[in-house]
Amino acid sequence: MTEPISDLARVRAFLRPWCAAGVALDRLEVSHVTVGPDGPLRALYEGPGPDGEVLRLVARRVGTSEGQRLEAEINESSSGRRRSSGFVQPAIYAPDLELLFQVFPADRRLEALGRAADAAAMAPVLEEALAARTGGARLASVAARLVRYKPERKCLFRYELSWAGGAAPERPATIYAKVARRAKFERTHDILRRLRAAADGLDFELPEPLGTIPELCLELFSHLPGVHLFALVADAAFPALCARVGAGLHNLHSLPLSLGPHCDVGTQMARVGESTPEFAALLPAEGTRIRAIARELRNALAALPPPRPQLIHGDFHGDNILVDGTRIGLVDLEDCAMGDPADDVGSNWAQLTWHTIKAGAGTPIPNLGRRAFLEAYLARTDAGTAARLPAYFAMHCFLYAYQCLRHPQDPARYEDADAMLGAAEHVLAKGLG
Repeated sequence: MTEPISDLARVRAFLRPWCAAGVALDRLEVSHVTVGPDGPLRALYEGPGPDGEVLRLVARRVGTSEGQRLEAEINESSSGRRRSSGFVQPAIYAPDLELLFQVFPADRRLEALGRAADAAAMAPVLEEALAARTGGARLASVAARLVRYKPERKCLFRYELSWAGGAAPERPATIYAKVARRAKFERTHDILRRLRAAADGLDFELPEPLGTIPELCLELFSHLPGVHLFALVADAAFPALCARVGAGLHNLHSLPLSLGPHCDVGTQMARVGESTPEFAALLPAEGTRIRAIARELRNALAALPPPRPQLIHGDFHGDNILVDGTRIGLVDLEDCAMGDPADDVGSNWAQLTWHTIKAGAGTPIPNLGRRAFLEAYLARTDAGTAARLPAYFAMHCFLYAYQCLRHPQDPARYEDADAMLGAAEHVLAKGLG
C-alpha cells in the first residue's frame, strides 16, 4: 500500500540526473510515510549526504499543473541561498511519478527553514537575539545541527556557539531553536515562559526561554542535560525514576495555569477517526479489526463524563523526559493545553506497555517501571481521573500501533502494531487490570 511513493528504484532513477555524482542515491530510503484514502500522500526519504550530514527529501503527491507551479514557486523563493545538498535545485517535480520533491531545507510550509539551517546566516541573528545575556559578546562561530524534522510542521535545531569578548561570565555554548508554522508559532511561542513563571516547586526542570525571532517563526530555549528516560528502560533505577515521573506529572497537572486551546474528548475522537482509514490502508489484512477497535474507542471516549480541564503536556512520554543524575527535565512543551489529565497518563503508559512487551520474559524492569509510574500517579489523583484512564490508555495504544506502521524501514513494525492493537483490545475488554 506504499506504491508508488516507496518504489525506490523509480525514485532513485528520476533523481539521479538532478544531483551530483557523489550523492549516495542508492542508500536513500523511506523513513516515514503518510497514507490517504487513495494511497500514499507524502514520504520522507533519508540517506547519507555531503560532509557527513543526512540527506532528506520530502515527496508529496500532487497533479502535474500544481506540481510544476509549486516547483517554480519554491525554487524562486530559495534563489540566492547556499546549497550543500548536492542537488541542482531545492524543488523538483516528477511528472511521471506525480511527486513533488523538496530537498531539505526547502519546505513550502516552513518558509524560514532555509535560513534557520544556515549557520552563517544565523550568526548575526543569534548574536542580536542573545545580546542581553551575553554582555555584548561576539559570536565567533555557529554550528547548526538538525535534531528533529516533521515536514511542513516543525523543525528543531541545536546551535553550538563559541563567543569572543563580552562581559557576561556565562554565555550559552548550546541552545535550541524550534521553527514552526506561523499559526503554531503565534499560538505557542509564549508557553514556555508562562510555564516557567508558574512552575515554582515543579518536580521537572524546564528549559529556559531565550527569546523569539518572530520573522522566522523561531523560538529559542536553553539546553537541558540528560538522557531520555526510555534509554534507561533496562536500568535497575528505572522503576524508581518512573515513580518520580508519575508524581511529577500530577504536580504539573495541578499548576494554576490556563493555556489554550482546549484539548477535549472530541479532539481525541477526531484523531481516532482520522487515523483509522490510513491505519487500515497500511495494514489491510487487519482492516476489519482496526475499524472495530476504532468504533469501540469512540464509544468509550464519548461515554466519559466531562472532566474539569487542567493543564496537560499534550505529548507526554519518556522520550520527552531527560534524566541527569537526580534531576529530571521535561521538554517539547509547545503542545501544552487545557485538557484531561488522563490523556497524558495514558500516553506514557501506552509507551511503557510497548517497552514491557518488547522486553518479554527477558527482564521485569520495564513492567515494574510501568506499574510504578501508574501507582505514583493514582496515589495522588482523584477517582474521576482514575476512571477515565482505561479509555485513554486504549486510545494511545491504538494510535501508537498506527504510528509503528508509518516507518517502512522498521522490520518489527507489523509485530509492534499487532501487539499494541492487542493491548488496546485487552483494556477495552477488561480495564487496566
